[in-house]
Amino acid sequence: MIHTVNHNVTGDNGTQRNIIIEPVLHQSTNHELNATGLYKLYKGGADGEATLFEIQEIAPEIGESKPLLDDNKNPEYLGQIRFEGDVTSKWHYSEGTLSNNEQQQVVEFIQNTN
Repeated sequence: MIHTVNHNVTGDNGTQRNIIIEPVLHQSTNHELNATGLYKLYKGGADGEATLFEIQEIAPEIGESKPLLDDNKNPEYLGQIRFEGDVTSKWHYSEGTLSNNEQQQVVEFIQNTN
């Protein structure tokens, strides 16, 4: 998966919430985008159509001193999932508060999307 997507997960209390799944990509020397196995997770909008531009500031222009918002200081950041190899391999969730059930739903979505 090389595109940012929105996905609904069901919380442990039965409520649905929207999550933005952003794959972290690497650009090869021939300018192809390749998956790194790392996916960053953010809170989505109530209507399920939030975009990263709504929650993450746009990168500063050259010469501006305004830094990007660090994920760990971003209140919309829900953590990250890293696969050890391809998306069928072992995975690890870190830096967030998603329940095990919510993590599993996100992992299954990523695996089924690839």
